[in-house]
Formats: sequence, structure tokens, C-alpha cells
Amino acid sequence: MQRREKLAFAVLSLILIGLPAAALGYQYVLHPRIASTRIIDVRAAVPEAGGFQPAAIRVDAGETVTLRFSSVDVTHGIAIGPGLDIDLGHVDPGQVKEITLTFDYAGTYTFYCNTWCSPDHWRMRGVVQVDDPTNPGALPTAQRDPVIDALIAEGVDIDDNVHMGEDNHPLPSIPLDRPPSAAHGAALMTRVGVPDDVQDENWQRSHSPAQALDRLIAANPDVARADLVDVVANLWTGGLSQEAFAAARDLYNKNCAACHGETGAGDGPVAPTTASDPIVFADPGTMFTRRDDVLYAKIRRGGMGTDMPNFGTVFTREETWALIDYLRSFSADTPSEDDH
Repeated sequence: MQRREKLAFAVLSLILIGLPAAALGYQYVLHPRIASTRIIDVRAAVPEAGGFQPAAIRVDAGETVTLRFSSVDVTHGIAIGPGLDIDLGHVDPGQVKEITLTFDYAGTYTFYCNTWCSPDHWRMRGVVQVDDPTNPGALPTAQRDPVIDALIAEGVDIDDNVHMGEDNHPLPSIPLDRPPSAAHGAALMTRVGVPDDVQDENWQRSHSPAQALDRLIAANPDVARADLVDVVANLWTGGLSQEAFAAARDLYNKNCAACHGETGAGDGPVAPTTASDPIVFADPGTMFTRRDDVLYAKIRRGGMGTDMPNFGTVFTREETWALIDYLRSFSADTPSEDDH
């Protein structure tokens, strides 16, 4: 009887210890040695416990590598950008997700967590440095952003009035009788005189809707102000296709809604913990005073003195502009998503 008990204990030990050990040995020892591509294991932990390890990876342009992400504590969302359109989704504790890819060009890419994992979630970032094998050791050339450069040349303080809700530093706003209706504004376009420059996309990006409203009031003295507000709302919304609208909404929900709220009301679950109150994108009076290029700069560079991180390392410029168009939809009565 004692011999049978020992045998049963040995079998149970093999199942509980031996099989997991064999699986780990294959995953971390044998598999990397026999794989046709280089395998890089990245462990994800909350920032307080070290964040991504390793936090920096170097590969050569043209080299095919397999990145394997695992979580050791909580659920993390793993994405890689900019411009790669890679989102591995949720990685639960003990789970491993991998992707095999080739970086065609030298440059810097960012892997990051897009699921709120801790109060220091925004520190969950790592870097993939892709080197040019013909010029090893060369430092990457910094890419200047013409939009931000133009704001600096204009003397615009990107961080002016970033503290939403503080009595000594409120965001500018204009009075509006009701939420603007972009749909109604579209119907009025043929009956209202809109200066050509106001209809130009470049002008719109470097001016606020409030500035456009002043121009329309001057050009249409007999038209009700509320109707002209609707015309301006139409000019600043509705430029996204259905596909682009859905992609921008996905970016917002994964990266912005935790602070700014799912409907842009500034009431995300972690909003009470931020250094300053998040801007309320759903407030039309506030959004009418915000320039698109300043919003663009804040998204890409981050907000100084706030918990707003930089997204210029994870979003493309095109994704950033689409995200701004999506933000505008919170503060105006826009057509349904099916109409995009």
C-alpha cells in the first residue's frame, strides 16, 4: 500500500511540477534556440513593479523578430506604434501573446499598454530602436513636426489654459444657447455666405470655431447667431469616413476615455486622480474656443503640468488629426455614425 502511495505521489508531482517545467523549458529555452527568427521576451508589470522588461529593444532594419509579451500581475493591453496598426489586445496574468514582424526602415517605435493597469499607467511604454545595418550605431534623426513648429513661430503657448476647472486658470469659453447642430448647419450652407478661407482645411486647423463664427456674423448680419453656430459646427465635423470614425473612436476609448470619459464629459474613472481636471470635450462653449492645431500639439507632445502623456510616439499624424475630428463630435449634434 505504501509503495502505491509513493507511486501515486510521484505521478502527481510529475503532473504538477514536471509538465509546467517542461512547458516553460520549451517556451523559454528550446523554442528560442530552434526558432527561425530571433525571439525577444517582454515581461509586463505595473510601472510600480518595473513596467516593461526589457524597456528597450534593438533590432536591425529588415530583420524579422518575434516579440512575446507576458503579464506577471494584472491585465495589460499591448499595442505597438506609430503606423504599425498592431494591437495584441488583452494579455492576462500568466498569458503570452506574440507577434512576428519585420521592421523595414530604421527608426524608433513604441510598445505600450492601452488598458488602464495602475495609477502610473501612462509610464507603461517601451522602445524598439531599429538600426540601419549599413550604418550601425548612428543616432536616429529627430523628426520635426511642422504643426508644432508653426505654433512656436506664431508664439502660441501650447500649455496656456490647460488647467480645466481651476478658479485661477479656467479654459476660455463662449456662451451658446444650445448644443450646436452640425446636421442643421449642413442644410444652411447654401443660404449662408461662408468666406472661402473659412472653408479651407488649413485655415480651420489654425483657427478656432469661435473665430470662424465672428467671420460669419460679419458676413451675414441678418442671419441668427444660433444658425451660424450650426454652420460652424458643420464645418468642423463630419469629415471622417465611417471607417476612420470607428478607428478614431477605438483609439479614444483605449487611450483617452479613462480620463476624459467615454462621452468626452471629463468623467473617466481615473479623472479624480489626475493633477488637473481633464478637458471636457462635450462642452461646446469650451470646444468652440479650441484650435485644432493646439489640440494636435497637446496630444502629440503631452500637457505640461498635467497627467496628459505624449502620444506622438504611438499615433501617426494622420491618426492624431482623425482623433481631433472625433473629439469634435462630442460637442455637436452630428449625424449618426452610419452617415460617416
